[in-house]
Amino acid sequence: MKAIIPVAGSGTRLLPFTDHIQKCLLTVAGKPILAHIIEPLLEIGIDEITLITGHFGDQVVQFTRQYPKVKFQFCQQDKRRGLGHAIRMGLSMDDHPALIILGDSIFLLDYQEFISHPVNRIGVQAVENPERFGIIDIEGERIIQFLEKPVTPPTNLAISGIYYFISQRELAISIDYLIRNNITTKGEYQLTDAMARMLETGSIFTPFNISDWLDCGLYDTILATNKKLLLNKNNVISPGTDITNSRINSCSVGDRCRVVNSTLDNVILLPGSQVLDSILFDRIVNFNEVVANINDHPTMKHSTGNMTK
Repeated sequence: MKAIIPVAGSGTRLLPFTDHIQKCLLTVAGKPILAHIIEPLLEIGIDEITLITGHFGDQVVQFTRQYPKVKFQFCQQDKRRGLGHAIRMGLSMDDHPALIILGDSIFLLDYQEFISHPVNRIGVQAVENPERFGIIDIEGERIIQFLEKPVTPPTNLAISGIYYFISQRELAISIDYLIRNNITTKGEYQLTDAMARMLETGSIFTPFNISDWLDCGLYDTILATNKKLLLNKNNVISPGTDITNSRINSCSVGDRCRVVNSTLDNVILLPGSQVLDSILFDRIVNFNEVVANINDHPTMKHSTGNMTK
């Protein structure tokens, strides 16, 4: 089975950290987001993965070389025309199934159960603000409607970003229909609209409730994901770090980092960063950044400290 993972975005919501790295390669709980996505796929025998690349695509190609047994295909999306357009680049015109996972989310679920299904399956989760998401409406055990960020959502069941399609051809035909007829939502070809078209032409979809959908697309959510994944591990510390006279908890510490006379709680230190004589809560410390003499309050999450490069 093929897996398709779109990782073309520029990650503007995670600036300045994405100035020099593709968003999917940012570290969470000791390893890149993309590693958290790929490794569960290998455990269920998926050995063919198509990555839709764009911003810093060469970094993604380089990263995948650590998985020599996987057949990777790379499709460069030079112009952002929507998720539907991105996924279409990775689809084949055959009736083999495909697993699609968005490149900024980590899912803790039974992948084998998710793909062991005779019809199309969409991961969903109940949310408090459904107008911000693609939403489904259901009747019994079937999905009867897909809506992209509706003003008045019929349910609070948000499309989480993991999809199983039993036929790549069916999905490709629906996306081609959108492109051919220039059917867009907010100026882009949406995967949600393609699935709505599939419903119109007789395809069957069922929801799959996701209990652990760990978003990595925003500053706050990437830190919440880090804390969740490190709940039972405490810290992940890379070799070559210097931690002196410090207390750290739920921290991901990258290569060549230095922590001296400090207390850190749920902090991601990107490679080359330093924290000196500080107390930090819920913070990402940028590449080669030096944070010194800072005393965070737990609710102060976005100050940057003193930075030198």
